[in-house]
Amino acid sequence: MPDRLAVTAPASSANLGPGYDCLAVALELRNAVVVSAPGDAGVSLEGEGAASLPADHSNLFVRAFAAAGADPSRLAFAMRNGIPLARGLGSSAATIAAGVAAGLAWAGRDADPLPIAAAMEGHPDNVAAALLGGVTVAWAAGGEARALRLTACPVDFVCVVAADELETARARAALPAQVAHADAAHTAGRAALLVAALEAGRADAIADALDDRLHEPFRAPLVPLLAEVRARIRGLAAYGATLSGAGPSVLVWCEPGSGPEVAARLDGLGARAVPLAVAERGVTVS
Repeated sequence: MPDRLAVTAPASSANLGPGYDCLAVALELRNAVVVSAPGDAGVSLEGEGAASLPADHSNLFVRAFAAAGADPSRLAFAMRNGIPLARGLGSSAATIAAGVAAGLAWAGRDADPLPIAAAMEGHPDNVAAALLGGVTVAWAAGGEARALRLTACPVDFVCVVAADELETARARAALPAQVAHADAAHTAGRAALLVAALEAGRADAIADALDDRLHEPFRAPLVPLLAEVRARIRGLAAYGATLSGAGPSVLVWCEPGSGPEVAARLDGLGARAVPLAVAERGVTVS
């Protein structure tokens, strides 16, 4: 067993328009944790959520570490969080993915972290991206989470990080119990088109592929930032904008190399526009 390890996990944006609860992209904004023993046991926090997250063994990272089969007692956990909480950027998924990966490494277990992480998160999309990096497709089969990583993502991203939080439960409550068959078929086709366009490098198809009718129309009233961003990017080198996860942040899909310029044009919306590269690596453990 090691006596010290460092683990990082990236942010993620899920759904990506039509890929509700299955598509996600890892973004290069990370949480980092150092686990060590012996020493002063306990949990220390800095960065995002430092004043609100629990600094004991009820912390989500520590619970994920234990769920992976490692014993957290008498260990020190030094956490530095770079991912904003409750903004649609997969902060809980990154924490869980990092905790599970660290727990498996600490315990010397050779096991797939995805089922453990997905069971804790409740759905596999964000944790798949956090673990694998890049753009991922996640699903469940036989009660177990599975995922594939796409080979390409020829897009620059700008994340417009909302100033206010939006709890995922509230965003899910906005969705109707039923949708029209035509809208479901439309969205399924767009999700397939998005995967095909990214894999084939067909940038000309991305704008059409982002047209969702399954969740974004119902969540848009909770996230006025989405309409504001879409209005602002007209005429810019951008394919479109989607909710980042359940919101309230917004992900802008940009032509390669245009992310910083698009971000600069999004000033004045009361939100922080940040160019973010795709995280080619998911969780790292050293």
